[in-house]
Order: sequence, then structure tokens, then C-alpha cells
Amino acid sequence: MWRYKSADWDEMRHFFASYPWQQVCFSSEDPSSCADAISDVVRQAMEYYIPYSDVPVGGSAHPWFNADCAEAEKCKHSAFLAWAEARDRKAPDLSSKKRAFNHAAKSYKKALRKARFDRITHIGKKLSAQPSGSREFWSLAKSVEANFCRPTLPPLVKPDGTLAHTAREKAGLFASLFAHNSRLDTSSATPPILPHCDSSMSEVRLRNKEVLRALCRLDVNKASGPDGVPAIVLKACAPEFFPGPEKGAAPEKKS
Repeated sequence: MWRYKSADWDEMRHFFASYPWQQVCFSSEDPSSCADAISDVVRQAMEYYIPYSDVPVGGSAHPWFNADCAEAEKCKHSAFLAWAEARDRKAPDLSSKKRAFNHAAKSYKKALRKARFDRITHIGKKLSAQPSGSREFWSLAKSVEANFCRPTLPPLVKPDGTLAHTAREKAGLFASLFAHNSRLDTSSATPPILPHCDSSMSEVRLRNKEVLRALCRLDVNKASGPDGVPAIVLKACAPEFFPGPEKGAAPEKKS
């Protein structure tokens, strides 16, 4: 639960205004990689400048949070403090401190993902070991039910017999099934020759002022998207995302 009313918006804006976007987020020519890098930076700023709390639902909020997660979180926090101190005193090793913080942040996320996966796998094995519909099965299911969100689709069985829990794994199974069922027996026929198209799509330009205008018009009451970045953060810090080329802002992109 994010507490936006207690957020330090000024410090967050300063963080975004001084962040080396070009070097960190736009070093790749892959738009998807750039978008993921930007989302990671925004979420990092949210964690440090917006107070939040974990709200338990029927039990512990994070029963999967183990010692490895706690150690990774401690390393991430220490790396951030070191980077923030180096940034404030403009130390010559600022770049190395920033790289160390990014590495610690990624390691922390990997530790969380592994802890969640290990707990789900452990519970899945315990459930599969119980006779379906038995008292022991439903007793275990009810004891862990409150610790997990209920997805629209239940876990699916993979070809190797394991279970697909995440949305990505389930989508991959459906895509494979669709591709398998969509194959046609062409009997080695020659593909048809398609007519040549002389027309081409006009160049698409994304200008900073157009994106800035769109961010300022966001509805803060809307839910966050798949990247986990809420509209209120984008709208409140929109000017800092486009401070101008003299401050290292991202250049206008063409596609």
C-alpha cells in the first residue's frame, strides 16, 4: 500500500532530474529493453521516496520472505546509501557506486522471485502428495489460500508434468497449443508469390512535448499498468522526465 500523501515529491523530482537516463536506460536500441529500464528506475524511486506498508490478508503478508531475501534487501539499501552519498559530494567513483546499486537492486528482485517460486513449488508438491478431495488436501489448501492471489486461470500442466503458475508460463502454453493446432498439411506445396507492395508506412515521430502533455493528462485514479508504475507518479514528476538535452534527457525517438 503506497502512501502518496506522505511522499517526498521534491526529492523524487530531484532524483529524476539528476538521473543519467541516456547512459543507463537508452544504451540499448531495443525499445522494450529501454522501457523495462525506465520502469525499474521509477520503481526504485518509489521505494525510497514514497512510504509504503504491507497489508496482510488473513495472515503473514510475505510468508515466503526468507533470510536470503532479508540479506539481499540489506545489501540493496547499503548500496543505495553509498550511491546517494557519492552523488551528494560528487565523488569521482559515482558511476561505480551507481552500478553497484543497480546490481544490488537486481539481485534483490531475483531473490524475491526465487523465494516466491520455491514456496509455491513446495506447497504444490505437498498438495499433489495428498489424495485429491481428501480432508488433508483441503486442510492444506485452506491454510495457504489467504497468502496468494487467486488468478483467473488455475495452474496448468506443462508437457513435462510440472505446473505453470505465472501468467507468462500460461501464455506460453496457450501459444504453443495454438501454434500446434494451427499447422496445416501443405504436402510440400510451393508458397504463393505475393504481389510487391510499393507503398511504405510514413515515419512516426514521438516528440517530448507530446509525451509530456499525455503524462500531464493522466487520470491518477486509474490502476497501475503491468509495469507497476502508478499514474500519480508519472503525472507528478512529468516535467523531470523531460528536463531538456542540457541535463541529459532522452532524445526524441523515431520509429
